Amino acid sequence: MPAKAFVIAMSADIARSDYAKPSLIRTRSREWLIACRWGPEGEYLSIATTGTLLDGSGPRAPEAIRPRHSMVAVLASESETDATSTFLLVRQLPMPIELAGTFFPADGYAVLQQRDDIRLICETRYSHSCGWLDGKEIRKDIPDPAPSSAEAMAWHIEGRRHGWIGEFFPTSGPVKRVALRATA
Repeated sequence: MPAKAFVIAMSADIARSDYAKPSLIRTRSREWLIACRWGPEGEYLSIATTGTLLDGSGPRAPEAIRPRHSMVAVLASESETDATSTFLLVRQLPMPIELAGTFFPADGYAVLQQRDDIRLICETRYSHSCGWLDGKEIRKDIPDPAPSSAEAMAWHIEGRRHGWIGEFFPTSGPVKRVALRATA
């Protein structure tokens, strides 16, 4: 059964392409991401870039990664049989939330698959303007970007979970406490 809440690090292969021609790959990179699923029914997913490139130094994510730009998605469907959860990315936050990193408006989908481990497939495109408010970076959605705009592109992301010191999976039920007997 797919986990309804977690914070994990993922190694990701990211292919970037033109907003108007998402199938035409222009560049590729490898980066660490942080994925977070939350909500009473696990209905929200954030996928954050960290700006930290993969260097092949080992199977664990670097301790110091942190969310930089965060895409947010809402649950569209879930299959316990296939152990998958499909989310739709959003261009505006669905509710006022405190988000780690700068909100990155995007449209597209993300699929989490949880068999032996957690894998992510995300196809997205975004177009936004950048600015500042109260000392924080703000990105606002532009629904119809100009051709070849520097702030409009498509991403193809494939990620898989790696061990990380910041990983968090809440327990599914109350922790069973065992009474200790003091001996003298």
